[in-house]
Amino acid sequence: MSLPLYLVHGWGFDASFWNPMLDHLPGVEAYVVDAGYFGAPSHPPLPQTPYLAVGHSAGSLSLLEQDLPGCEGLVLFNGFARFSAAGDYPDGVPARVLERMRRQLQKSPETVLADFRNRCGTDEPLPGPPALERLDAGLEKLLLDDAREQAAKWGDRLHWMTGQSDPFPPARLGFSSPGSIVDGGHLLPLAEPALCADSIRQWFARHG
Repeated sequence: MSLPLYLVHGWGFDASFWNPMLDHLPGVEAYVVDAGYFGAPSHPPLPQTPYLAVGHSAGSLSLLEQDLPGCEGLVLFNGFARFSAAGDYPDGVPARVLERMRRQLQKSPETVLADFRNRCGTDEPLPGPPALERLDAGLEKLLLDDAREQAAKWGDRLHWMTGQSDPFPPARLGFSSPGSIVDGGHLLPLAEPALCADSIRQWFARHG
């Protein structure tokens, strides 16, 4: 048994991010969000039947903050419920780093994006011209948003996988619910698409 997937990518990427993983899940229906960082955004409506929500990086934070009626569970890759540091969250990224990125984005967006994507682990060219307003709004969410309470409410229905060499500390922490830390960096669905697809099949097997 499998459910439709509702997929949300992270900052600095687009809907095509999921293609390698979806290639390993033939026959699975997929609703893929595009945040519009490089073109027109696309937000397909939530499936009318039960579904599994899948997020990567900032897409995980986005999913945790949404009302997801009909969602049977979450599978989050390189995800986090908060990105920026706070008094009770010392492992977050310092606010000054994100604020500097926001300033530089206005001056040299291609450079900021290329540097970020290279740090993530890819030197693939940008998929299109940067959409500054939406990219800046995405950075603002990483700076301000906190979904730790929402993550706790999902309990064992939230499963996660992250890379032990992920360069972003919040993504290395995982969640208190079931999950795994594997060899790899911040782009597991791109670098290890078969492994990520298998984790989704395992979720189906456990919850079928």
